Amino acid sequence: MISLDLANAVLLASLTISSGAYIYVSRCEGSYVNIMTPGFLVNIPAMYLLPIAFNSLFGPEASPFAYIYVYATIAAENLIFAFFYTRPKTKPLCLPLAFSYSNFWGLSLFCLAGAGLLYLPILLEFREYIFDPRRIYEQTRTGFGTSFFLSSTLVYLAVILAMFAKQSVRRRVFVFLAAGFLLSLHGSKGQVLQLFFLIVIFEIYVRRRKLTILPALAVCFGIGVVLLGLFAATMTLETPADALQSLSQYSDYTRNAMLVIDSNFPLQYGRLTWESNVLALVPRALVPSKPKDFGAFYLDAEFFPSAMDEDHGAPAFGPGLQYADFGILAIVYLGLFAALRGWLARLWIDRLKHTWHPADFLVVAFLADVTVFPIGTGWLLPETLLLAMFLRYASCIGAKKIYHEHIGYKRPAPPNPGLAPINGLEGI
Repeated sequence: MISLDLANAVLLASLTISSGAYIYVSRCEGSYVNIMTPGFLVNIPAMYLLPIAFNSLFGPEASPFAYIYVYATIAAENLIFAFFYTRPKTKPLCLPLAFSYSNFWGLSLFCLAGAGLLYLPILLEFREYIFDPRRIYEQTRTGFGTSFFLSSTLVYLAVILAMFAKQSVRRRVFVFLAAGFLLSLHGSKGQVLQLFFLIVIFEIYVRRRKLTILPALAVCFGIGVVLLGLFAATMTLETPADALQSLSQYSDYTRNAMLVIDSNFPLQYGRLTWESNVLALVPRALVPSKPKDFGAFYLDAEFFPSAMDEDHGAPAFGPGLQYADFGILAIVYLGLFAALRGWLARLWIDRLKHTWHPADFLVVAFLADVTVFPIGTGWLLPETLLLAMFLRYASCIGAKKIYHEHIGYKRPAPPNPGLAPINGLEGI
């Protein structure tokens, strides 16, 4: 086992590199709240702060190689993402798709109503737990995915469309509150937190707000308070020690990855990654024979069989999933993946500056680790792009004025009068 001093040294070195990448992006953006903020607000506690506390209480539980490999991979991902995201800007990407700005409010209300109707059968079936939504979340892990996750997706779309709509603040706040209430009934802390991240990303990349370090810390502190409140609302623990032990489980991303590395688990040659991205999208209602232990769940069945058998949730494995697939080359795979994410994020943020359209904002939010498909597995970029195409098409329904992207295209006025103007971006 690795010594405590070496473990903390490796962890702090990785934290320094990751923080440096964040600061570099912040200085390039002119804002300390930016595209890396949602991921950092979740990953810094889960991958650094809680493991430090866990090591102090229980000691590290991995070999030196596993510990160094995992934290080197995490640092490399952040560094590579920052490098490719801050590369010199190029001409924004044009897409051969029409779009308009006429019916965001109607689409928002339609999505919100659809979300409620999709989730209503679940609420009726588990009505005895309506004041304890966490129990609903636990009871619907298997067999309810279509209604559960599609309902959440429609809630996020309702919020995105409302933020772009030409409506009063009061009406948009109504949608936000209704969305927050409906997501809270899903019993998932993460889904409620994603709602706040959507609003933060909108303020930074659509309203063009720039936050210096002190206001940024205030925003992060506020989100942290919300997160603690969500924990308090869902934890039923009697003592502070129980709470600390439960919180320490949220650092399992790194410990479970090390568990895979230190085991003799046979190389899967990409099978788990493929299943996580493809098989996860197949509804169990259409394919009743769909196995429970596919993709990352295969690792859960191998290392935590009791949790899978009792349907208590699937522990995450962080970079351990890619290590199970590609062995020591996992760091290369994840580095290339981080480069792709950084390049795409730069590309779509530049598009959003021109279009001011919720379809492009949806992709930006996804690349900022704010997903509207909260299924917990896979990287759903193709699905996000398809949904963005649908939003562009839906915005044209009944519209009097349709826009097309081409050379010489003149950017329209912002759809929401409250959006801050952006100078010097007259056309694509």
